[in-house]
Amino acid sequence: KTMKGKVAILRLSPNEEDRIIREEFERRRKLRLQQVREQQRFIALRIRRKVEQRRQHELEQLGKELKDKWEREQSAKISTLQKIYQENLQLLGQGQRSAKENEPDWVAIAQKEE
Repeated sequence: KTMKGKVAILRLSPNEEDRIIREEFERRRKLRLQQVREQQRFIALRIRRKVEQRRQHELEQLGKELKDKWEREQSAKISTLQKIYQENLQLLGQGQRSAKENEPDWVAIAQKEE
């Protein structure tokens, strides 16, 4: 008798079944490890980006603060120099007036000598 048209069902031996189960377990374990590593890389990348953004923001803030401080100091220096300049102009004017007032009266001296 031949087995035409009939499908023979093959049964795995217990050892083959165990091996296939172990291989599938290992395949899934490796896949989970790979997924966890990918996830860790993604998290690390996100953290590095946040740290870099925060550092960049802090640098910009520091630059702005230093620029503002420098501008305030320059403004104060300009104000002080303008005040000193005005005081010197007034002193110069007073010196000229004082010199004029104390200028000898040459006409009177000449008349006196005659």
